[in-house]
Amino acid sequence: MSSFKENYIQAWSADSERIIATPSAFAKKTLFFIQEIGNFRTHPPYFTEREQLTSFLLVFTVSGAGKLTYNGETYSLRSRQLFLIDCMEYHRYWTVPGESWDLLWVHFNGQSARGYFELYDEAAGPILDLAPDSQIPLLIKQMIQLQKQRSVVHELLISKLLVELLTICILDHRHAQAIALEPPIYIQGLMQEITTRYASKLTLDDFAKQFSISKYHLAKEFKRHTGFTPNEYVINIRITKAKELLKYTDRSVADIAAEVGIHNVSHFINLFKHREGSTPLVYRKQWRPE
Repeated sequence: MSSFKENYIQAWSADSERIIATPSAFAKKTLFFIQEIGNFRTHPPYFTEREQLTSFLLVFTVSGAGKLTYNGETYSLRSRQLFLIDCMEYHRYWTVPGESWDLLWVHFNGQSARGYFELYDEAAGPILDLAPDSQIPLLIKQMIQLQKQRSVVHELLISKLLVELLTICILDHRHAQAIALEPPIYIQGLMQEITTRYASKLTLDDFAKQFSISKYHLAKEFKRHTGFTPNEYVINIRITKAKELLKYTDRSVADIAAEVGIHNVSHFINLFKHREGSTPLVYRKQWRPE
């Protein structure tokens, strides 16, 4: 595995601010936490170049212009844009010659950080355009102030703000993609077919024939528009229906398995346990105590 590499030129104003954090063991184990955070007012020849850093980085452009190279692509950065990247990957960002670049930024991590990042990243590239009334700049500024104070309470508040910030980024990113890429008719049709016929024997080959499209392209486009593979989508609906029957009927596990289209009871139990963390009967007892 490659080792951490970094190269940079520090070229920013005297009133720029950088705060290095040392999170508690509790924060590292349980919360989202800040590693570094700040507000830079940079000028050429400012740049940072690194890779193999265990961190995620969000940079918001307040004003001016910058550039980012990440995953082999180079992006122009302007006011009201942010980028969110995985710092394990090679990246380089810098101030455009002849310009200044005022930016708010936060390096963060946490037990669930990669999951949040991947949910953001799968929607599109690293760049997100923000609405003029976006709360993201305010959230970063609030975290800067909180990071100057050291206590478990402040770590909890910072974790809350990081979750809020990432949630806004994910929803805005995915909403922008949804507007730009409305699911085609055949994807909508497939979703409806699965929802209606989830208990039947369903194969991707049958769907591909029905919609006259390559099954490989169908699977790829379905995942892109829904976040699930067709098979995962079927399983999700079957398990959801099974949970309803376990909670609100007295039917046996075998009957419920057959009802949702899984005729091997052992397979149903294993599938249910993998998805829910408990067997069907344990799940029923949790929701229907004696």
